[in-house]
Amino acid sequence: MKKLVNILIIPFLLLAACNKDVPPPVEPEEPTTVDYKIELLEDILLNIAEPSGLSWALNHKDLILVDDRTNSAYLIDNKGKQLSQLPYAGDDTEGVTISEATNSIWIAEEAESKLIELDSNGNEINAFMIDINRGSKKKGLEGLTYDARNKIFYILNEAEPGLLIKWQVNTGILSQKQLQFAQDYSGIFFDNADQSLWIVSDQSQKLFYCDLDAKVKQSFDLGFPKAEGIVVDIANNRLYIVSDSEKKLYIYKIIKQ
Repeated sequence: MKKLVNILIIPFLLLAACNKDVPPPVEPEEPTTVDYKIELLEDILLNIAEPSGLSWALNHKDLILVDDRTNSAYLIDNKGKQLSQLPYAGDDTEGVTISEATNSIWIAEEAESKLIELDSNGNEINAFMIDINRGSKKKGLEGLTYDARNKIFYILNEAEPGLLIKWQVNTGILSQKQLQFAQDYSGIFFDNADQSLWIVSDQSQKLFYCDLDAKVKQSFDLGFPKAEGIVVDIANNRLYIVSDSEKKLYIYKIIKQ
């Protein structure tokens, strides 16, 4: 019995000696998260009937704004001054974004569920139907933004149902996700800096900071009605939102906490 005990102990001691300098396993770190605070700097009255979608212009300095009443698109600077009007004449214009890859401007037309592609001068060159089931023509495509690296458009269907649609030119609809965190969904912006989405709701009067599947990370009370379009400029700590009913461009300072 004594020999058996020695035989069992010696291998154990050898194993312990071999492992005495091995550090304990390190637990993986939790993924880092960023919290933001927003602070209103100014609100500017626009000379536009019903400001709806908002996007960077192709120069990434000025902004493109679409007007839901006149179905027109305008170039404005980041202080709301109107610089020019594009030749595009649309139908129920709601969302707008740009594609640097093709140097083109894209507009979402709500009633007929269409995306319209314009050249860099604002002339229509293509139209694409977005085939989704919806309850009303008045609750259709509302927000539009573009991920240039992955060539994915993110489209919002306003309500009945509220949807986040991922779409590509050559593939069509990649996915649809029903949204339930707001009363409606009226504007969207893809932020390449941290691969996130910023979504506004005109009825809830809120701004939502989300991941790419529209899981909400943070929400912010806006305190004004009919937020319709949004652009986020993380590099310069600025956030731009247009209100349809107020006819205003709201400029915020965005602060990482």
